[in-house]
Amino acid sequence: MESPPPISYQLSPRTVLRLSGPDRQRYLNGQVTQDVGRATKDDAVYACVLNAKGKLEGVCHLREHEESYLIDAPLELREDLFTRLDRYIIADDVELTDESDHWHISHTVGGNLPEDHLTWRTTRLSTQGFDLFSREAISVPGSLAATLEDFQQACTRNGIPSWGTELVSDLLPPEAGLDLTAISYQKGCYLGQEVISRIKHAGKVNQHLTKFSVPEGTRLPCLLFHNEKEAGHLTSLAKDGSPRPLALGFRKRRFAEVNKFAMISKDGEPQDGVATVL
Repeated sequence: MESPPPISYQLSPRTVLRLSGPDRQRYLNGQVTQDVGRATKDDAVYACVLNAKGKLEGVCHLREHEESYLIDAPLELREDLFTRLDRYIIADDVELTDESDHWHISHTVGGNLPEDHLTWRTTRLSTQGFDLFSREAISVPGSLAATLEDFQQACTRNGIPSWGTELVSDLLPPEAGLDLTAISYQKGCYLGQEVISRIKHAGKVNQHLTKFSVPEGTRLPCLLFHNEKEAGHLTSLAKDGSPRPLALGFRKRRFAEVNKFAMISKDGEPQDGVATVL
């Protein structure tokens, strides 16, 4: 089978914060769910930022750069993430600065990387790729140019939750499967850890991120029903022209053994066809 062509996704505009100072690793380890020691000059890691109840306040990627950590996150989190991280800087010898306007970020899967650019290995789309940081937008020779919207569609097709659709404030990370990609259970304490540890030992959350096949023409927002009982909801849709597009959403735990659901718009209007779990 022929391998897919290399693709370079433009992710900017995006939040970019820099955390510097001698206490930076210890401080950041107390604020995010991931082991910050895994963030290096070659590898970026994915992490959640939680409140004391273990619920999401943001998601981000971390990497080392020039005796600092560069933290990138969705643009919508620019003000809130800065405020959240800055709030807990008390006696720590660290400095947090906003560099969102100074960087352009792209993510490349496959192909040859341009020389003389900052790159880090990442797995944003469940396969190894590279984040590229530059002062202005760049093209990657031999790669297809793709937009942020294309990237978000690729996330849906690959079952990866995105901020603002699947990932929202007050969501518990294991509900979206982030315990598999963004949480370390071996690191030290961080805000919200007690709740996350209890969930791991109990093995139960109220809903689970699920991939569905849905009829063409499905409209969002959309609730899922089984035997006239609300069973979940759809959050994003991969609009690729297929007669059975892929969608992401949440299935309530009590319906974990059910694989087909009626679809009803949030205004109460039934939609044609059924959503089928993949």
